[in-house]
Amino acid sequence: MSKTENQFDRVALIAHLVARAPTKLGRTALMKCLFFLKVVKHVPLPYNFGLYTYGPFDSDVLDDLQYAEALGAVEGTLVQYQRGRGYEYQRGPKLEEVEKQSRQFLSCHEQSINWVLSEFGRRSAIDLEMASTLVYIDRVTNGKKSTIADLARKVHEVKPHLALDTIEREARTLKDRGLLQAAA
Repeated sequence: MSKTENQFDRVALIAHLVARAPTKLGRTALMKCLFFLKVVKHVPLPYNFGLYTYGPFDSDVLDDLQYAEALGAVEGTLVQYQRGRGYEYQRGPKLEEVEKQSRQFLSCHEQSINWVLSEFGRRSAIDLEMASTLVYIDRVTNGKKSTIADLARKVHEVKPHLALDTIEREARTLKDRGLLQAAA
């Protein structure tokens, strides 16, 4: 399946995720949902995720999010968290118009969209950071198969603020759900 170069489809996907999420999505959650859609469900997105502070990241996602806001498909609100500030997104007044123009793309990937929102739509940013980093290191950077313990150690090296036992527990959960290729 070829990657969608249609920015409008990507913007519609972002707006669709925001509108259907069980809780308000922030930038981190939205970034990770798009990462999981691309890497796990093979939705043809052109993003090239690299590993950054909060896990897999591509600045093009933020460009598409900004475009979604400009079109009125989503609305962002600056909110105060314990550790700083961030944005939360909700449906915008032009959501239906944007979705309508990308109906075929959204329909084609509806099962994957439902899956990502069900699996990750209620998770915190720190949980998503850990899960997406595990998947990133397992699938994107790991040329050979690792054990869960090896994978957890690699993630801990990159994310020392995350407890090793917590990373390993999450890795086992992701493995049980078929999201990791590492050996048990």
